[in-house]
Amino acid sequence: MAAAVLLLAAITGCNNDTNADAWNISSRDAAIEKAEAWEDNRYADILKQTEIPVYRYRILNTFDHDETAFTEGLVMDRGLLYESAGLWDQSRLTATDLWTGQEIRRHDLAPLYFGEGITVFGDEIFQMTYQSCIGFVYGKDDFQLKRTFQFQHQGWGLTNDGEQLIMSNGSAALIFVDPATMVATRSVIVADQVGPVGNLNELEYIEGEVYANVWKTSLIARIAPDTGAVTGWIDMGGVNPDPAVLKDPFVLNGIAYDEETGHIFVTGKCWPKIYEIELVP
Repeated sequence: MAAAVLLLAAITGCNNDTNADAWNISSRDAAIEKAEAWEDNRYADILKQTEIPVYRYRILNTFDHDETAFTEGLVMDRGLLYESAGLWDQSRLTATDLWTGQEIRRHDLAPLYFGEGITVFGDEIFQMTYQSCIGFVYGKDDFQLKRTFQFQHQGWGLTNDGEQLIMSNGSAALIFVDPATMVATRSVIVADQVGPVGNLNELEYIEGEVYANVWKTSLIARIAPDTGAVTGWIDMGGVNPDPAVLKDPFVLNGIAYDEETGHIFVTGKCWPKIYEIELVP
């Protein structure tokens, strides 16, 4: 476990130097392979344990999804679906009427930025980038850039609890940030009964808990934000419409919550559909 956690910590900085002069490539590749094998076994065991509840899902509706959107952030707000799509030279922020499929607004990022998590906070949208250590704040109703902010780690997921922003960086940490000053106020390590849960990706705050996609798995973790304890797992296995094609890097990623219905929307990177679901104990 320690090796995997150390590896996760090593990848969370900005603009990491991965050239041969900076790394012993063969040793690093071997360590990554070992860590990935450990992770595979680690998450397979989650579905066998009984200490923490494992939820399934019921699909209530399906909607078309832009298959060119490498989903990194997903938010439902007052009937519109906001999405941050990643990849260099393809990143964008969109607002879509999910029921008609009409794209209402769109903002394309500069080619050097890889868009990541987003959250709606008041009348603004905060968006992170992957390795540039910079984020953007837009007007929600017009996508006009209002200001930028900086952070000292990779950008992965982003949500808020109504008072603070909550960020993930690919490790097991959740970082809480004052939206007025963009200063980190605290962090927690997310863990279940086995240990830290790394690879936390897209985030959504739902009724007092943080829901987090675990990168390259079909799992969503339900997290107590005060302690970082995993309170439940959601097994989204089987929702992938074409597992032969939609595999790494086209993995499950994207959680949006509709406060009016209490339903959750999920999708994946470049998936053809978005699924409206409810949880089944």
